This record gives sequence, structure tokens and C-alpha cells, in this order.
Amino acid sequence: MTWKQEIFRTFLLAFGTMEIILNFKFLLKENGIKLARKWHQEIPHNLPDKNMRAKVICMLLSGIMFFTVSSISFIMHKYFDWMILGSLIIFSAYAIVEALYYRYLNTFGFASVTIALIIIYVLV
Repeated sequence: MTWKQEIFRTFLLAFGTMEIILNFKFLLKENGIKLARKWHQEIPHNLPDKNMRAKVICMLLSGIMFFTVSSISFIMHKYFDWMILGSLIIFSAYAIVEALYYRYLNTFGFASVTIALIIIYVLV
């Protein structure tokens, strides 16, 4: 395993952990949806609460996915190309669907960042 792969899977572990903690907190707190609006500014500000809750749940599930994939990689001491690429593709597909649904400039920016992660993965 190269040092680039080590850094990338560590990034995915940290990103997944952060997404789990933040979005779980948003779901549990009384004013969590309000806090989530401030955090997830890549979506329109006038979004209904049910859509915002769905966004938080999707990001929580993405965090769980990245945490699981990178944890398995660390536990097994192997870089699982197909699992990491698969998780990046799922995350990117989610972001692209979200961008097409909302048609909001910042949402397209979020989608392009997820595509950039796939490109970085290919270069690593």
C-alpha cells in the first residue's frame, strides 16, 4: 500500500466520522434541523424541514458508509480498491441527483467536489 493510499483512506475515515457525529447530532437535538441548515449551506435556504431532515439522513448514511469502508481497510491492512471506489461512486451519484433535483448553484458545487474525490482516487 502506498502512502497516498494510506492518506486517502485516513481522509475517508475522518470524513466519515465527522459526518456521523455531526448529522447524528442534528437529528437528536431539538433545534438540529436549524443547525443543519447552517452547516449544509450547499442546498437552498428555503428548503422544507422534511427535505432538510432527508439531507441530514443521507449525509449520515454516507458517513457510515465511508467509516465502514475505511475501517475495514484498516482492520484488514489492505487497500480495497473496489469498496473505496464503490463508496465514492454512490456518494457522487447522491450528490449529482441532489444537484439535479434542486438546481441550485451551491448544490452543483457540492456535486463537483464529489466528482473531484473520484478523480483524486483514480490518481492515487
